[in-house]
Amino acid sequence: MTGSGQPGMDPTSEHDMRAAEYALGTLDARERAALEREASQDPGTASRIREWERRLAPLMEAVPPVAPPPRVREALLRALPDATDVARGELRRLWRQVRRWRIAAAGSGLLAAGLALFVAVGPSRTPAGGRYLAVVQGGGALPALIVRVDTQTGLAEVRPVGADAPAGRSLELWYVGAGGAKPLGLVGTAPSQVRLPQDTAPDGVIAVSVEPPGGSPSGQPTGPVIYTGKLIAE
Repeated sequence: MTGSGQPGMDPTSEHDMRAAEYALGTLDARERAALEREASQDPGTASRIREWERRLAPLMEAVPPVAPPPRVREALLRALPDATDVARGELRRLWRQVRRWRIAAAGSGLLAAGLALFVAVGPSRTPAGGRYLAVVQGGGALPALIVRVDTQTGLAEVRPVGADAPAGRSLELWYVGAGGAKPLGLVGTAPSQVRLPQDTAPDGVIAVSVEPPGGSPSGQPTGPVIYTGKLIAE
């Protein structure tokens, strides 16, 4: 606990992991109900859940909506009593369940990868402001990379997730902003740290292109751009 009464985030602790799983929607109904009861009585648990929801919310923006199959709507209608007897709060609860189903169906792999990033590197220790996250993807079930940018330090943490280089070629990472594409380095198989160009701005894009072995010979992308991701404020 911090001096202000708010819990410090520790992604390796059981309490934080449960809060993160709650925010991701991966707990079963019994576990969710138990955690909600705990949160109603323990301000620390409630604060951990809110913090994980805040941290993971930007990843939701990268998940396309998926409509549930007709059987879900039919099951909801069967479960409803006469409309005149349904409390407004119960209806809100049912629609929240549908929304959670959509998120889980469309983005479970993406959100799990995002959680893996937070667990692996932990919460940022740098001052608030200037921190951004890019989920770099090209259409696969998992993102290719997760890139965490800190404009205050001028550094970015690059974590490969599903990036796959064609045989005999290299993948090169780029920051694309108002001044054009700036090389950040080659994409390896292990997490790495790269230095950002001086003109890095929040409206930039992180991109990955296919290049000859060792990278682009011209300092600009020469092959197809196969992965991209927008910077999202943490």
